[in-house]
Amino acid sequence: MTFKRGLHWSFVSTLVKPPATTAAAAWLPRAVVAATRSPLPLSRPFSTTRIVAQHAAQHSDSAGPASAPSSSQEGTTSATGSSQPSGPGQDDALSRSRRCMLYVPGSSEKMIKKSQSSPADTIIFDLEDSVAAHKKGSARETVFLALEAAARPGPELAVRINPPSADRSLAEDDLDMVLPSHQLQAIVVPKVEHENDVRLIVEKARALRPSSAVDKGSLALVLSVESAASLLRMPRIIESIREGLGQDSLTGSLVGASTKQPVAQIVALLFASEDYCASTGILRTRDRKSLLFPRAHMATIAKAYNLAAIDMVCIDYKDEAYLVDEAEEAKQLGYDGKQAIHPVQVGAIQHTFNPTPEAVHRAARILHLYEHASASENRGAYGLKESDGGMTMIDRPMLLQASAVVGKARKAGMKVPEASELEQEQQA
Repeated sequence: MTFKRGLHWSFVSTLVKPPATTAAAAWLPRAVVAATRSPLPLSRPFSTTRIVAQHAAQHSDSAGPASAPSSSQEGTTSATGSSQPSGPGQDDALSRSRRCMLYVPGSSEKMIKKSQSSPADTIIFDLEDSVAAHKKGSARETVFLALEAAARPGPELAVRINPPSADRSLAEDDLDMVLPSHQLQAIVVPKVEHENDVRLIVEKARALRPSSAVDKGSLALVLSVESAASLLRMPRIIESIREGLGQDSLTGSLVGASTKQPVAQIVALLFASEDYCASTGILRTRDRKSLLFPRAHMATIAKAYNLAAIDMVCIDYKDEAYLVDEAEEAKQLGYDGKQAIHPVQVGAIQHTFNPTPEAVHRAARILHLYEHASASENRGAYGLKESDGGMTMIDRPMLLQASAVVGKARKAGMKVPEASELEQEQQA
C-alpha cells in the first residue's frame, strides 16, 4: 500500500456529487455514499490522495477489464520468500499460497499502514473481534479505503467480516462496504454454522463485486470453524455451496460445459481455537493435546474437499520457539498455513511452512528419476538411492507427495533443481 497525508473523510464526501463529465463516484459502495450524507470524520487524516483519480479513470465498470500488468509486475518474489502471482490465470484463488494469514485491526489506521510492508501471504483486515462495537462503522470505511489504496502486486487482501450466524445485519453492512472494492480478494467468514452463512456472501458478491474484480478471478472464501457443530456440519456446508456454484462437490472443479469461474469459491478452512474451546468446554493446554482431535479432524475435512487448512493462532507471540513448535506440529497434521496476530510471527510461520531445501532437492530427484524410469523401463516403481546410501522404493503415492513439495517450493519462490543439474549429479 502507498499512503500519503491529506485525505479526510469530508473529502470522500465530495465524491457523492461528481462533475457531470466524470463518473468519479461509480466505484463507491452504496454504504459510503449513504454515510457521506452525515459524515463521520476519521480520528485523523487517512493518508491517501490518489484514490479518486485512479479509480475514476481505471476502475469504472464501464471501462471494461483492467489492463494487463506490466512485465515488471509478473511473478514477483519478495526477498523474504513471499511469492505472489499476478496476471490472468496466475492469481488462482484455490491454489495460491496462504502460509501466514496476518490479522490487522480494521479500526487502526496505524496498524493498517504498517501492514503494507508485511511479507505475509495474506493480510486480513479485521472487522470482527478486534473492533469495538461503537467503531464498527468507521472501521468499515477505513478498511475500504485501505483496500483501494493498496499497491499491487502484493499479498492477498482479505477482510474478516462479522459473523452472519450471530448478526446477519452487521455482516450485511460489512459486505455492502467492502465487496465493491476493486482490490478485495478474499472474505474470512467467522463462526460458520450453516450453509446460509456462506450463501449470503455469494449472493452479495454477485450483486456488488465490480466487473474489474470479477475479471481477476473468484472471490476467495475462508470458512472459520469455531464450534463442534461447525466442524461436524462442514462437509454438508461445503457440498451445498459448491453445488450452488456449479462446482464438483468434492474437488471444487467446474462441472458441465461451463468454463467461467464462479463469482466466489471456498478455498480454505480455518481453525479458531479459542472460540472452539469456549464452545466445547475444552481447556487449551500448552502441550496442545486437548486440541489434537479437532485440529486433525478439520485438516482431514479440508483435504477431502481439496481445500487449504489454516491452523489456529499462537497466542504466546513473544515465544518464537513455541510458535515454531506449534507450526511444525500443524504442518505434520496436514496444515498449509497458520494465522498470526502480530507481525513478529510472520517470518517464523512462513519459514516453517516452506519445505526444507533438502526436501525440495529430494522431491525434484524423485520426479526426475521417475520420469526417466517410466519412459525407458516402463515400470511403475523404482529404487531411489538416498544420501545415506540406502534405497527407497518410489511409487505413485510418493510421486504425488514429491509433486506437492515442488509445487509449494515454487509458490514460495524457492530454488528447484533443474533437470540438467540432476543429470550431472546422477552421472557424478
